[in-house]
Amino acid sequence: MADQSTGWLGKLSKLLVPTSLADATPANTITNTQILDELIASFSDSIRRESVGSSMLFNAHYLIILHPDTYEERQNAFPVIVNEAVKAFTSLIKSQKTNYEHIAPVSSNWFFKFGGGHEFGGEPIHPGDVKVIGALTGMLPGQGPAQASENWRATRRVKQTNRYEKVDLDPNTFRHIDFREPGAFVVKFTFDTNAEAIKRPAGLGNATQSAPIPHRNLGSGLAQIDYYVAELSKEANYQMRDREIVVARKEPDNQHFPNYLLIESAYVSNPHARIRYNDATQSFQITSFSRNETRVNEQLIPRSEPASPQWFALPDDAQILLNSMVTLHFKRIG
Repeated sequence: MADQSTGWLGKLSKLLVPTSLADATPANTITNTQILDELIASFSDSIRRESVGSSMLFNAHYLIILHPDTYEERQNAFPVIVNEAVKAFTSLIKSQKTNYEHIAPVSSNWFFKFGGGHEFGGEPIHPGDVKVIGALTGMLPGQGPAQASENWRATRRVKQTNRYEKVDLDPNTFRHIDFREPGAFVVKFTFDTNAEAIKRPAGLGNATQSAPIPHRNLGSGLAQIDYYVAELSKEANYQMRDREIVVARKEPDNQHFPNYLLIESAYVSNPHARIRYNDATQSFQITSFSRNETRVNEQLIPRSEPASPQWFALPDDAQILLNSMVTLHFKRIG
């Protein structure tokens, strides 16, 4: 676990709390356990909300907003709260992995950022309040040229209904929150993302299974992907050895996923697309998450949300164009 000051966390840390909004009367602050419980509840809800089909998906980025008095009182306990949260998250994943074939997070780390403020989204923050904002990734407005004017899709508990709901958060929502560097933490995932491999009892071979199980390192691979990055005049190739891969921009967060095709280009989104082999139809499919164009043999692929992908047929021999700048030549092996 380490403090982080880069990316979306670092940008938020530059925002200040206006002193004119200070509370007139102090009140009792919340406990460490209450902060932890809110984090666990938010994570548990994200598994239910974001998972799709046989893939378990969940929020990996969290903002924890507290009253400034609470922040000051609890800040020494933040590392312990984060550690306990990660332990609880891992236990929840293990308890539900039998319901899914894959654990498919969009990020490779859990991110936590604590901040203090007197109001959020037009609502006052009292010393007894804790607001947890969760998101699949850390993409915030202003992180890149394509997202400069867009809202951030996140999940938060709505006070009126006491239920978690998807919301669009304007960057100005955070203008009164003081995100300080000591309140930033990053924790790498430690679980196996291949849930089927985890849940299959030891000693049982594939013959006992009722359906094919996605394997890693499938010999020479399922497909060959040769790609060209126009901005760098660079060529490279990638062998698809997993039943499903993610096409994403090359960034530190993504380095630890074995099924990521990482492309060094500012024109590639993070993530940009997924490619999978459909055992039922014995064919390949593609889905795009980018707000920029993704084309297959010149045909535009509509954008999907990562939690609800729309799959389209991918021919055995196809050209995939990402944002008009990166060209992938996809060819099935065998």
